[in-house]
Amino acid sequence: GLGPARLYVSSLSVGFVVVEFELPDDTVVDLESTGPRRTFKAYEAPVSEALRPRIADWCRRITAAVDPALTDPRPDGGLPAGQLLWWHRVAVNPPAGHEFPAARWYGSRVDLAEGMVAIIGSGFSLVYGDQMHVVGEVVEGLLVATQEWLIVDEAKRLLADHLIRLSRSREAGLVSVDTQYLEVLQLTEEVTLRNLILSEEVRYLANARMKVKEAAAVAWRMSQEAAELEQRTAALRDLFSLHRERITNDRDNRRNRLVFVFTALTLIQGILVWYDFLTTDDTSVGADPRPSIAVVVFIATVVTLVGAFGYRYLGAARRWLRDAARDADSVAPTPGPPPGLPAPPMPRHRSAAMPATLPERLDERSR
Repeated sequence: GLGPARLYVSSLSVGFVVVEFELPDDTVVDLESTGPRRTFKAYEAPVSEALRPRIADWCRRITAAVDPALTDPRPDGGLPAGQLLWWHRVAVNPPAGHEFPAARWYGSRVDLAEGMVAIIGSGFSLVYGDQMHVVGEVVEGLLVATQEWLIVDEAKRLLADHLIRLSRSREAGLVSVDTQYLEVLQLTEEVTLRNLILSEEVRYLANARMKVKEAAAVAWRMSQEAAELEQRTAALRDLFSLHRERITNDRDNRRNRLVFVFTALTLIQGILVWYDFLTTDDTSVGADPRPSIAVVVFIATVVTLVGAFGYRYLGAARRWLRDAARDADSVAPTPGPPPGLPAPPMPRHRSAAMPATLPERLDERSR
């Protein structure tokens, strides 16, 4: 009993229903006031109630026709599936003083063919002119712009959901953080793929649809929203990396404490073994090799500790000795020429204010 309804299903699994109904010319469409909002909603409420079961049935039929291997479960933080989310009202030739005031005051104006004018706002749009066939172009341009807005809106919802889960999983393990990080990477891939598909469709839009889509992008701040989405995605990936580093550092600290404890136990046991070897003669081998064995074990332990912790100091000592030997060679007196050979040429004169260049130094070193 509502008349014809047009159904659009996009390649991004987004559905749109376009319904037309008449309003009296004296209807006040200012939704900021309580009385006019209730009057206007009285026209939309029956349409919403009639479309709710229809939309659910259409979604079930579409899902049944799609290969199950191509479907994924909906995330909890995303937009609800199979439901009517909102309306975008398009007023065609409204009388003066009865338009949507928000769209008329703050909307983005676009001039269409043959005197047609469209004013695109947030949730409300106005169309003026006598060429009624252009109204369909305006509607379809709004559908494309809405899909672009949906991509950003749902991605932001999912990012907020991941951020909440990350804040609640401070005591979670590395597996949980890695799982969420993989989900964020998958979300980035999906957003990139959806934008690629939508940009391919935008390339083939007609002139009027393209103008409406661009006007909607300006009115809805699509460029700013997309830039903010990229920044939030990068920030969330950085948070995951920092969270993962924190968990890894905590694991390293626990492992270091365990290594210290077991090392201390091993040293204590070694000391007890040395003491037993040095003070006990109750053995079938005899008392003679026990001190020697204890000394060998002690020397091996010291060598192991020095090799494990003193390699840095040994390397620094070797470098110091090498530098000292080089300095000693540089200050050693130069031997005179053998008898019967001429003396080598004297170095060229240099003033104190002019340091020697690299070729001159190499020449002096060779001489």
